[in-house]
Amino acid sequence: MKKIFPVLTVVLITLLGCAPGAAPASTAVEPTVTAEFVQPTPTYSVEVTTDVEYLRLLQPDAPVQKLDVYAPTEGGPWPVVVILHAWYQNKENPIYASFAEELAGRGVVVFVPQRRYESPTLYEYVQDNGRDIREVQGSWACGIQFARGHAADYGGDGGRITVLGDGASGLETAFFGDDLQPLWEEFASLRGGPPPQTECLGAGDSARVDVYIGYGGDLEYYERLSESDPELYELTSPFAVIGRSPSLRVHIVQGGMGNPSYIERAVEYHENLVEEGYDASQTLLGEVKWQIPFSGPDREALIQLILEEARP
Repeated sequence: MKKIFPVLTVVLITLLGCAPGAAPASTAVEPTVTAEFVQPTPTYSVEVTTDVEYLRLLQPDAPVQKLDVYAPTEGGPWPVVVILHAWYQNKENPIYASFAEELAGRGVVVFVPQRRYESPTLYEYVQDNGRDIREVQGSWACGIQFARGHAADYGGDGGRITVLGDGASGLETAFFGDDLQPLWEEFASLRGGPPPQTECLGAGDSARVDVYIGYGGDLEYYERLSESDPELYELTSPFAVIGRSPSLRVHIVQGGMGNPSYIERAVEYHENLVEEGYDASQTLLGEVKWQIPFSGPDREALIQLILEEARP
């Protein structure tokens, strides 16, 4: 289903004056002016294509997973960004819909895939032998592969893929790239499973990521597996995957008002990346916590950061 959103420009004009013949005040006081941030107006109209099938789950009665595409209606080829939603979110969340539309209005083709919710606790991840984690990582890989293979259909350049992972979603998938399924097959041969959980639909044969931007998230969540389940740890920990895909560009972003321990781990993670020779950056946004900002200068700063990273 396609929808066209025209760009609307709203101009507000305020005229201030005084009555004719009014006497000036005896004491002149300069007015205090507080500059208000005005979100820039997108340059391009945006076409939204919803509910495109991109993934078949290999479990009985599992629904086909879908994605939405936001694309400028003119010009191109445009940079391509894939937004991966955070835990317990979905592609219809207004945060992602509005952010994707605004990015597209600045000259980006944006893919927003939906995936099923994974197990809620680390214990359950271990209990099912990593089955849900394999599904999650495989789902993100299919979304990236679909974007690369179908970017040109929407005016995008599929030769370069930038991923924005909300809550650091898809970080491991970005580092594994096209090695994802072979790594899980090796794990399954040692542990007796899990079998493949996903089947990618549509064109595209590569899940390689060129730029990964991680927004928020706890980068130390899986560290507890390092001793209790070291094999699963190697497939889940952001720290364990350092060393893979050395050409991957990584930009770690945290909200300045977020969890201090998350910020500390992000600083440590960035330092580790740099020590290992990655082209890596870190940004701390000022007045936001863990969510992608709905408005204001921090939202614009994030948009500009993404535009800079996505453009070759």
